[in-house]
Amino acid sequence: MADPDIEVLAAAADFDPALRAKATVLGTLARKRIGARSARREDLFAAIAQGHPFVGNDIEVPVARAGELGLQTALLRAFAGTFKQGESARAQVGPRHARRRLAISELLRRWQSSRHIVSITDLHVRGTRLERLIDTDRLSAFNLLPLGSETMRRQEMMTLVISSRGNVTDSHSDDPDGSNHCFVGKKLWFAWETFEGQRAGLQDCSRDVIDKSAHFDLDTFSSLKSARWWTVGPGETLFLPGRLSHRVVTLEPYIGIGSFYCTPASCLENLSRWYKHGALWSLDDPDGDNDGLVDEIATMMTRKLRRLAHQAARGQQRWGMDFIELASVHWRRRWTEAQRRKLMTNPQFARLVHALDHLAKSGPVSISRPARS
Repeated sequence: MADPDIEVLAAAADFDPALRAKATVLGTLARKRIGARSARREDLFAAIAQGHPFVGNDIEVPVARAGELGLQTALLRAFAGTFKQGESARAQVGPRHARRRLAISELLRRWQSSRHIVSITDLHVRGTRLERLIDTDRLSAFNLLPLGSETMRRQEMMTLVISSRGNVTDSHSDDPDGSNHCFVGKKLWFAWETFEGQRAGLQDCSRDVIDKSAHFDLDTFSSLKSARWWTVGPGETLFLPGRLSHRVVTLEPYIGIGSFYCTPASCLENLSRWYKHGALWSLDDPDGDNDGLVDEIATMMTRKLRRLAHQAARGQQRWGMDFIELASVHWRRRWTEAQRRKLMTNPQFARLVHALDHLAKSGPVSISRPARS
């Protein structure tokens, strides 16, 4: 393993003892690291279609007055002008990751002091002044979620992510695919397919009953076929498949923006997981507010595909329509014939599969089809 890789892991292990690496696994870990690269449309959608994590280094998320004030100052002034005096939110506080409400002004004070460990991920951007100051168009261009009902729109969760050096986010998974853009700082990510990890003994706070913290060790992680790790730093953007659990360590004081998305190139994988294992938003929903949401997303996606079929090539390419065949190939590899037959008994899902198959076979010739892999 290259020295920089060892240094990154050693720095992270100071904050998370579960990341102490034995010399015997360093070579395997080196082969599982992915690096940031240009987010060419073709490369990004190919990764999304195959369910692979992708880190892009050239996606612009402009912030108002950043050129005049500097990026960090522009962000902090934008926050100060958005959140009301005394407004609070749930935060993760201290080395024991206690969850409690914290005034946003106090959160930012602690973050700037570099003497405290704090983290917050639920400062919403949609419908606030921040939506006018931070241009998220590049992160939302192919996302179905903001186009649906209020319940469906809530699942996008376009939020600020702020965390101090040394903050550890325990192993967990999310429902849809997600994007995370870094403005300032650096994070280290470990990711693996949720159910492969469970079978091997890695725990996931979103799906397992956890006493204190989820079990994680690098020996087990490095043995997983799906295991990958990377860093995300200034100007870099992560696109993370929803099928992956992840554990995250903040290496340098971090400000970013994150959201969840559902798009034609990955909808089969996400919907299959939700129908088979249950969507996380339904597993923790005692009032039933999200009942029927998976069916709604399947129906909305089918309608969107039918509309896109009549659009010009540019509109189709924006949504990655030329990668639905590749996505279908990988979906059929991951899901057995018996599993697919059971999924197809759901009429909303069956209609979506038929629409995707029809478009993959008879779509406009102006949309290039990627080679099967």
